[in-house]
Amino acid sequence: MFGPHVAWLLERSWAAVTQRILGAAQDRTYRSRFRMEACWGSPWADVSPARVCSSAERSGSVRLGQLWSAVAGACGPWWPGDGVCVVTERPRLLATELVNDTFDEVRLHSADGPAVRYADGWELYFWHGTQVPGWVVTAPTAEAIDRETNIEVRRCAIESLGWPAYLEEAGTQLIATAPDPGNHGFELMLYDAPRNQRVLVAVNGSVERDGTRRRYGLPVPGYFTDPVDAAAWTYGLTGAQYTQLLHRT
Repeated sequence: MFGPHVAWLLERSWAAVTQRILGAAQDRTYRSRFRMEACWGSPWADVSPARVCSSAERSGSVRLGQLWSAVAGACGPWWPGDGVCVVTERPRLLATELVNDTFDEVRLHSADGPAVRYADGWELYFWHGTQVPGWVVTAPTAEAIDRETNIEVRRCAIESLGWPAYLEEAGTQLIATAPDPGNHGFELMLYDAPRNQRVLVAVNGSVERDGTRRRYGLPVPGYFTDPVDAAAWTYGLTGAQYTQLLHRT
């Protein structure tokens, strides 16, 4: 069988690429775990029979494994049923990037267009592994970002546009900064924005798997003047309560 680190690499890369595409495409009225994983078994089929089967079993198992791998090598994800097998085409475009500090693990990403495109024109956009609407990659604007309610999509869109460009385009002005009591070593920055809004810029308390820390621009009510109070509000706390946190996520 594969060594543990190789198996982990294959599983993580598969989950970051194939599973994300299938998850976006599947019919929500019918869920089947097996159909999501039929294409996953083929790497194991290439090697496992020769390693774990007896000589009597090996011939048939290897043959089945070869057929399985041949299907996976000639098409996209596929899943068998009772008397029918659904087979998909491979995408015409599949853009990925290496994840830092991993064993060559990959994730879906494209900074200048869709990360996935099929022959019929169906497309998916990803920003460093996070699925996003197309505008995040192709036409990010401060106005669209301010309308977005999903904080992960907001984060990706700001990164796509660039933090300096976003803060300038949004018409923000820095009001105050303060050390983050819940994330020692990092600062909270509170910006004034049009339409009686303010933006709190905070660094994530948790380190990502690639070793980086994500930075978020969080909309907060316009009456805040203290970054700590604004950060506390996002957790449903008072400023005094927030300062007692040992560490936030």
